[in-house]
Amino acid sequence: MDNSESSERSTIAIVGTGLIGCSMAEGLRDISSEIVGVDNNTGHLQEALYRGWIDRSMSLEKAAGYADIIIISVPVDASIQLLPRILELMAPRATVIDAGSIKGAVCRITRDHSKRKQFVAAHPMAGLAVSGPEASDSGIFRNKKVIICEKEKSSEAALRKAYGIFDKLGMDIVYMDPDLHDRCVARVSHLPQVLAYSLAALSAGEDKQNESMLNIASTGYESATRLASSPADVWIPVFHHNRANLSESLDEMISSLSGLRDMIKEGGWKSLENQIEKANKSRELFMSVYKQG
Repeated sequence: MDNSESSERSTIAIVGTGLIGCSMAEGLRDISSEIVGVDNNTGHLQEALYRGWIDRSMSLEKAAGYADIIIISVPVDASIQLLPRILELMAPRATVIDAGSIKGAVCRITRDHSKRKQFVAAHPMAGLAVSGPEASDSGIFRNKKVIICEKEKSSEAALRKAYGIFDKLGMDIVYMDPDLHDRCVARVSHLPQVLAYSLAALSAGEDKQNESMLNIASTGYESATRLASSPADVWIPVFHHNRANLSESLDEMISSLSGLRDMIKEGGWKSLENQIEKANKSRELFMSVYKQG
């Protein structure tokens, strides 16, 4: 990765001072001359200032025209609204990087913009099942993938700045078509989130059986429902903007679960064993690739 830009300290604006924004700010402190925060949530801004993730807060209008690099880390619906405005306000030599988890809609709204070359469409594949600046941790990015879409539409100068950012965070770049990206994340990111919500909700009542289930639940339930701690305001916009791909993945998941149910109900143990072995091999392959990161 070319990190030639990293030797030149930049003024960085973080639009959205939640978990991802502040984790990036924390990790980029060494290559920045100043980090400014933009957020409608004054509590987040105050917490980010208190913890030293940002040096000061600014309005969006002022920050967009002031910073060398603008990183957008807000829910995807807000990002889609803000991005064209930021492109209009930004300085001629500045770069804007979007860190959201949906790329198709973002790339479509910027496709014909006169400043498209100053924009890098990215998705750091990292996060935690908690939110807010108090949970920030720059280590969540290390050895993880970051996806860049429509590389050919970004200028070399903008890409160099983005490479410097992701190099500093310890991320490995993958280039991907935005629509393929959205299909892939529907399966490996958004579907697991829905499944965690669904499983946790099965035990949500206050009846005696649910109380007993939660009383004896242990590591298996904890690991399977970890993502259910994620707040709705982060995920509902993602589900909304990727609903076609997510619905297709859910249909496939429902079909798979129905097949497993029938195997168990009918005593199809050999078929079930084959399915489990297939899952074991898939998990092993994933872990071997994941650990190489």
